[in-house]
Amino acid sequence: MRNIKLVLEYDGSAFFGFQRQPHHPTIQEALEKALATFFRRKTKIAAASGRTDAGVHAEGQVVNFKISSDKELRQIQRGLNALLPRPIVVSEIEEVPPGFHARFSIKSKTYEYRVWNHPYRSPLIAGRAFHVPFPLDVAKMRRAARFFVGKHDFRSFTSVTAMKKKDASCVRTIKQFQIKKQGHLILIRVEADGFLYHMIRNMVGTLLEVGRGKRPSGEIAAILRGGDRRLAGMTAPAEGLTFLKAAY
Repeated sequence: MRNIKLVLEYDGSAFFGFQRQPHHPTIQEALEKALATFFRRKTKIAAASGRTDAGVHAEGQVVNFKISSDKELRQIQRGLNALLPRPIVVSEIEEVPPGFHARFSIKSKTYEYRVWNHPYRSPLIAGRAFHVPFPLDVAKMRRAARFFVGKHDFRSFTSVTAMKKKDASCVRTIKQFQIKKQGHLILIRVEADGFLYHMIRNMVGTLLEVGRGKRPSGEIAAILRGGDRRLAGMTAPAEGLTFLKAAY
């Protein structure tokens, strides 16, 4: 039995996230349909590196599946790309050891949130960045982002539903938190050992309020200590978020 690792790139705009859902199109459903057609048998993936939400994009989503087939890797890649819908592509493929698991073997994940900060929207990046027409103080946002780095309980930055699950650990370690400005585009890149539901989008929403002068940079530390989602800012829209890569 071979263990095959795929790296996927996709535009998540038309999908209800990665994970299968009844009555809704998802990335997993499209991929497993292509796998079943190509191998002429029902084929499910073993795992994915990240379960991206509805509308979230990916440049380096990793999945693995096991198959008893002697088809060459490039033949599999070409076949899947011919069968997958246009918003999804297999950008890389390799055979990995039997013990490799796309989810449990992971060491860190990196996401990037893109903000188009200009009075007018850009049709060229519509659906791939969140349009914020108000001026943003990026220096203040950078100062605020420093409080996120390290090991913290991020209960204040997950969903209200997840916040109520007292038995679930909300402790995560953020390794890097970078904010870069390229013209009118603000790129917010975060690497961590894992993320909670809506965690990045809630952190970004809070940083945008800092950038607009609605809350001070130092307030982030108090929000983290508070452990209450109501203390943090808005949930930034899914369209600006992209799963960049997984490190193993």
